[in-house]
Formats: sequence, structure tokens, C-alpha cells
Amino acid sequence: MATASRRSGPSPLGNRALVVLFLAIFIVMMGFGIVLPVLQFYARDIGATPFQIGLLATSYAFMQFLFAPLWGGLSDRIGRKPVFSVGLLGYAVSFVIFGLSHQVWQLFFARILGGVLSAATLPTAMAYIGDTTSEERRGGGMGMMGAAMGLGFTIGPGIGGLLGRHSLSLPFFVGAALAVATLLLSWGSLPEPVRHDSSAERPSRIDALRRALGGPLAYYYVVTLVAAFALAALEATYALFAQDRLHLSSTGGAGAIGVVFVIVGLVQAAILGGLVGRLISRWGEERLVRGGLIVAAIGYLLVTTTHDIATLAIYAAIAGAGHSLMRPSIASLVSKRSPRSQGLSIGIMDSFDSLGRILGPAWGGWIYHAGIALPYIGAAAALVLTLGFSFSGAVRHVPAHAGSE
Repeated sequence: MATASRRSGPSPLGNRALVVLFLAIFIVMMGFGIVLPVLQFYARDIGATPFQIGLLATSYAFMQFLFAPLWGGLSDRIGRKPVFSVGLLGYAVSFVIFGLSHQVWQLFFARILGGVLSAATLPTAMAYIGDTTSEERRGGGMGMMGAAMGLGFTIGPGIGGLLGRHSLSLPFFVGAALAVATLLLSWGSLPEPVRHDSSAERPSRIDALRRALGGPLAYYYVVTLVAAFALAALEATYALFAQDRLHLSSTGGAGAIGVVFVIVGLVQAAILGGLVGRLISRWGEERLVRGGLIVAAIGYLLVTTTHDIATLAIYAAIAGAGHSLMRPSIASLVSKRSPRSQGLSIGIMDSFDSLGRILGPAWGGWIYHAGIALPYIGAAAALVLTLGFSFSGAVRHVPAHAGSE
């Protein structure tokens, strides 16, 4: 009887849990965003090459790709709160080590450690939502988390840019303090939810990826991979690009890049918050994916022509707008076409996104040596080729329920 009651529905503390979780994710993402404007300048001042700076981003993404499923499974067994807390502690410790680093190998140690431990945070938060909301409210709960992430990611870089004008290491220590504050908030106020066991047998990740690449949704998974690859290449190099093209100092560049991040974040928030849903209703997901590929490619090409911080911000925002059109459209399409396996299908999409974020920074940092505009020209070319493939005849309109088994 006890087991049955534990599985009958979500925790009655779901409302309070969502509010606390919203604040926790907001603070985490603000702390993460604070370091973005200064990370590349800080690493370059220590002696890292553009290729090594790209590998810093790749190593972080690769560790998250490997360890996020493991942390998620562990949270099923021992509870959400302890695993979520480990992720927050990982953020804090890795930021402190990074801020104290004076050699390149120490930077890699900090980023790898941060990737391993912080991978426990977001997957556990999403699982927490599944535990504490009904099916009818789950979409709203996920939307709240997306809003918290977007808001924190928009505010954080602006703060980081201001702090970086005083000291390039200061944002890392502030980010660590925010992670500790979040840990205290969540541990004191976030109840451990009732978890729901599932005896359903899941295919291995290899089997799931094989099915995805052979199915009718394969093209949209490839778009996810290419888009993440292009965006990660930009994120890994455009602080260096701004410094080299606009002849900025490290501290001045940190402030400028902070402004760029804020502008891009505001544009993306506006599109994700109020525009993309109406565009999907009017034009459909498939057309919007194509439109996003075009807009993003144009933005990347325009970035190569910039000669001041204002145009850099505008052109980066255009590229970001294209990505904001693509990502929710693909997620909506995959969800609608996979009614009986939405979690698996969207999980596969996230795997392709992670793979792109692993490959993009390493490639962008490597090719930056040959020409500072090449990462953006190459990213635009990849997007255009992916768009062209959609008109080749090999990609057909995806029928309803194509992803279901």
C-alpha cells in the first residue's frame, strides 16, 4: 500500500519546490555566466593558445556528456538533493581553482573537475521537476527552469564584464560564492521529492543513437549537431576575435564582451519568450528550422566584417536569433513526432547537442591560428550545407508519430 501511495502522484510540496528550484537554477546560471566574458582573456594571459582555450571548452563539455547520465542515475538511487548539492559544490570548487591558477595545466584540471561535478546539477533539477509536478503542469515547470536559465545567463555576463574590469580572476570567486549560496538555499529549503520507480527497459545509448540515425528524424538530429558545433566554435573564440580585431586590452575586452553577452541574451530571451511559439503556429517547425539556419549563417558572416563593439554585438545577436529559432522548433518537432518516447527522443537530441559542443570549441580554437575569421566562415558554411541538404530530396516531410515505436 505504501508503495502504491508513493507512486500515486507528485509531491504535494511541488509549488514550493519549483520556486526554490527556480531561484537555485537562476543563481547557478548567473554564476556560470559571470565567468564567460573573462575566461578566454584570463587563459590567454596565463599563456594558453587559442587551440588550448578551445580545448578548455571541449574538455568541460565532454565531461558533462560522459557524467550527466551517471549523476542522473545516481539521483534515482540516493536522492535528488545530495546529487544536486554535489553539482553546486563542483561549480564552487572548480571556479576557485580556476581563479587561483597560474599554469595552463591547472586551468584544464579546474575545467575537467568542474565538468565532472557540475554535470550533476541540471539533469537532477529536471528530474526533480518530473518528481514534483503533474503531467499537466510539467511543461510549465520545464518552462520555468528554462526562464531561470535564460535570465541568469543574461544577467551573469554583464556582471562578469564589470567585475573583470577590476580583476580577471574576481568573477571566478564571485561565481564560486554564488554557487555556495545556492547550495545553502537548496539544502535548507528544497525538500527531497518522492521518486517514482520505472521498470521499463531502456535501450542502450548506442542502440538509441543507431535508431535515431536510421529514422525519419535523423536530419533534425544532424541540424542540432551542426548548430551546436557552430555556436560552440563562436563562443570559444569570439572574445579572442574581439580582442585581436578591435585591439582591446584584457580588462577592457572583458567589459565589452560582457555587454555583447547581455545583448545576445536579451534578443534570445525575447524570441524564446514570446515570438517563436507564434511563428511555429504560423509557419511550422520545419520552415522555422530552415529560416534559423539562414539567419544564423548570415550572422556568422557579418561577424567577420565587424570593426567596433556595437556591430559585433548586433551581428552576434543575429546569429543568436537564428539559433533561438532552431532549437525550440526541433524540440517541438521531435516531441510531437515521438508521442510514446518523447524523453528518449529529446534525450538523443541533447546528445547530439553535447557532441557539437565537444567538437566545436576544439575546431574553432585550432582553425583560429590560420585566420581569426575562419571559425565564423566555417560555421556559416556548415549551416548553409545543412540547409542545402534539406532541399536535396533525401529529407522528406516528417510524418506524424514518426519517432514512435
